Formats: sequence, C-alpha cells, structure tokens
Amino acid sequence: MSANDDITEVEEVKEVDVKQMLELQVSEVEMLTSMFPNPGELTMDEQTSVINIRNFLAGKIKYEYLHSRIGFTVKIASEYSDLGKIVVELVCNLPHDYPAVAPVVFTRSSNMNRENHRRLNEDLYSYIQCLDRGEICMFLVVEWIQENIKNYLTKDVSAERITSNKDKREDTVFTRVWIYSHHIFSKFKRRDVIEWAHELKLTGFSLPGKPGIICVEGYSCDTEEYWQRLRNLNWKRITVKEKEECDIGCDDINIYRKFSNFEEKTFEVRGGKGREYHMDLGKLYEFLEKHGCGQVFSVYFGVEGKVADGQVAD
Repeated sequence: MSANDDITEVEEVKEVDVKQMLELQVSEVEMLTSMFPNPGELTMDEQTSVINIRNFLAGKIKYEYLHSRIGFTVKIASEYSDLGKIVVELVCNLPHDYPAVAPVVFTRSSNMNRENHRRLNEDLYSYIQCLDRGEICMFLVVEWIQENIKNYLTKDVSAERITSNKDKREDTVFTRVWIYSHHIFSKFKRRDVIEWAHELKLTGFSLPGKPGIICVEGYSCDTEEYWQRLRNLNWKRITVKEKEECDIGCDDINIYRKFSNFEEKTFEVRGGKGREYHMDLGKLYEFLEKHGCGQVFSVYFGVEGKVADGQVAD
C-alpha cells in the first residue's frame, strides 16, 4: 500500500551561530535543573554532555570534536482530585543549532491509551512548531504539558492503564515502512534512528549517506510511534515511500519479519566529497534482493535494479 501522502518536508536551517545557541542551551539546562531538583525528576542522557559543551564554549576543544548533544528526560507530575497523580515523561534532544531550530521531543506515559498518547504527541509537535525560533522554549513545553495533560486522560486511570496494555496486546497488524530521506549524515540522527528502533523492538535497517534510506518492521503501533519521532527531527526532506500492512492475528510476528534485527548498513562509497558521500546502489539492490525486498528499489528510484555487474540501470 503506497503512503505517498504521508510526507514531511523540512527546509534546511540557515547557518547560525552555534556557539550562541549552545550558550542558550546550557543556561536552559541550568534553569530546568533548578525547577526539577529532586532525584529522578530530570535525568541527563549523557552526564558529560554539558561539560563537553562548556569546554567547547571555553575554547578548550574545537567544534568538530564536539560529539555530545544535550538530551534529557523530565518527569512531569500533576495531581488531580478526580484522577490522582499523573506522571508524563518528556524526552528531549537538543540539536546543536537549537533554539534556532525546534527541539526534538516526545512523551511517554502509562496513564493514557495509545490513541490519546498519539494525539498528545501530535498536538505537542504542532504547539512547538508555532513557537518563535531563536528563543529557548523547554519551560513553555513543560508548562503546556502541565496545563493540557488532563485533556488526554480518562477519569478512571486504572481502567486507562488496562486499556493501554490491551491496545498493545491486541495490535495484530504487522507493518513494514520504507522511508526515504534526502540525506542522513548527522551522527546524532544516525544514533537516534538505531536506538529508537531497538527501544521499540523494530527490525530493519538504515542506510546513511545521500540519499538516506530507513526500513522498520514490527507492530503497527510501534512503527507509527517510530515515524512520529523520526519526522520531528530536522530534515531537508523525509518521506514514507511505501507501507506494507497485514493482519497477523495470533501468529508469531517473527514469521513475517524479513530482517532479524535492526542495524545500520554501509556499502562501498562511490563519488562525493567529504561527508557528501553516496552509497553504492547496486549493492543496496543486492542486499534488498537477499531479504526478499528487491521490488522496493523501483519504488525508491523509479528504475529496476541490477546486480549482475554491480551497477544499477540509469
């Protein structure tokens, strides 16, 4: 089933003063730390990320050696007389050029069913897109969640948790999604692509370079969440090229997988300079054929693939 209507296009951001952006990020983390001082309220992905950025700002390391990005999780707790204590985890990743670009955020919560959780993340994404770029906004994001979370909950929280588990258990749709990006170069994006797939128990592969290709397969709810997270990153262009779906009932999902795990693939580089590298599409086609997916090559590139001489038809 084609999914050409499911497209996100994000224009590349103009060059910004990264040093100024990182100074703002450090000050924002300090502010959030003071807002959430209790153990477990704010957890950094990498404890050394702020230290490394401070070293860069102090001129101790060059930008090309700055391999850290600020990422953290905030546990936002709200108390309601009719619902009790509700906890939402806000997962945040800050690109180096944030706040000139939007932060990458999504939520986790055991207090709502899958549909309400999807709406929460979509509405949060829309809210962030409306904020002014160039100004830190995580406090506003936290405030928005605190003010709006009740709209995504039911009065019977215990029933809601049961429903959430039921949704997960009764998802009988196997989905394979083929994603096309103009390019995938960023080490941070490459890390997110892999780690999110592992977290959501998806199999498939990613191909960095130009173009960038990602395939994920698993239960529909997990592939949908993966796509929602992925499209929130800053891309020049990213598209779902194809979506395959089938109801597997009570069958073992592993029967339907074409890939045994999720991994990043790299093939022989041809052409390009510096990081503008292109993968060998002939070897990509050979890899797809090996996994019974050769037909998707023409979906991506509009031509039939060939492996006889290692080249691809023009």
